[in-house]
Formats: sequence, structure tokens, C-alpha cells
Amino acid sequence: PGGAPPGDPSAAGGPGGGAGVVVVEQKLNLNTATADQFKAAIPNFGDKMAHEFEEYRPYVSIEQFRKEMAKYVDANAIYEYERYVYVPVHRNDSDAATLAQLPGVDPAFAAQLIAGRPYADDAAFVAALQGKINERDLKAAMSMMVQP
Repeated sequence: PGGAPPGDPSAAGGPGGGAGVVVVEQKLNLNTATADQFKAAIPNFGDKMAHEFEEYRPYVSIEQFRKEMAKYVDANAIYEYERYVYVPVHRNDSDAATLAQLPGVDPAFAAQLIAGRPYADDAAFVAALQGKINERDLKAAMSMMVQP
């Protein structure tokens, strides 16, 4: 009861928490990465899953990705995949779970970002992130936004 569901990166031991967590410097965009990029970046990742990742494009939310991949693997495997991939974030359309993929954004901050909508442009969204997350996370978050 309560807490994050299995496979939710906000769960204890998720990104940034727990011993032995590997921090991936640059995650792959689920909508644009190639099968070869997935296979090179994700340990023990084969052709079948690369095909499944590509088959369900475009992803508009991380929940959509989780739902589709749950047809093939368990929540723990999906959690592991999420260490290497992301769904691009749209400042006014992404749900809380998708916003929470951004480094430094937890579910409570994601809810604050949603409450601050609409953002006139990406600069306004970035301004809402500034001061709430560190510069390194801000730079990473900017790279995870939907590109025009």
C-alpha cells in the first residue's frame, strides 16, 4: 500500500538513490534512437526488444512505454531500461510521470510544474526549473525536452 509502483524510478533505490546505482550520463530518446544505439547502451539488450521499442513509437509518455513493454518484460526490467532511455518532455503536454524523468524532478515538483501551465515557450519552462534543480541537471533536462 502506498509508495511508488515497482519499476517507478521515484521508488527507493531509483535514480540518485541507493548504493550501486549507475548514473547514465546521456540517456537515449525513445522516439529517435536506433536499434544499434539501444543495443550498444543497454546491457543484455537484444534485437527483439530493440524492435519492440521501435514498434510503439512515437511515445508521448513514460507510462505508455511502461504499458507497452509490460507485454514483454516485468517491471524490474522496465525500470532498468529507464536508466538508459527517456520519453521527450513537452512543457505543456507531458504527464507527471514523464516530467519526473527529468533529473532533479520528483513527483511533487512535477505536480508544481503542471500547476504552472501553460508555459509560453521552452524558455518559460526552463525558468520554472531554474533554482529548483542544479545546473548539471538543468542541462540534462533541457536535452530531454521535445525539440522543435
